[in-house]
Amino acid sequence: MKVTSFDHVSLPVTDLDRSVAFYRDVMGLQRIARPPFNNTGAWMASGTLEIHLTVNPQVHFRPAPLVDTAEIHFAARVADFKATVRHLESLGYTADRPDGDSKRLVFRLEGPAPYLQLYLVDPDNHVIEINDAALKSP
Repeated sequence: MKVTSFDHVSLPVTDLDRSVAFYRDVMGLQRIARPPFNNTGAWMASGTLEIHLTVNPQVHFRPAPLVDTAEIHFAARVADFKATVRHLESLGYTADRPDGDSKRLVFRLEGPAPYLQLYLVDPDNHVIEINDAALKSP
């Protein structure tokens, strides 16, 4: 088998409208057509990557909005990291919020990765990494 690309990330959510608003307004994704499955959900997309949101309150969710960079997460790459930080800050996200605040940003600017990184959580406490398309200077 040879995987040629990844298609989508599927995320269970508890409140579809709240999650659609987050992925639209915070992450900049567009809502796209979803087949008529037997469950409630929405598909969001940016380029070729899709996020499939499915309402499932019975799933085990992370209990608190703690940003743990070693936790299961997915990453989104952005073309303009500084503009992304300004966008998030305009929505009230900051690094100086206390641990456990749902609008806390965790930056990794000096880590071993060859690009700048920041982390945040969505309304159901899924951890999201955002990284810079530009490589850090050596």
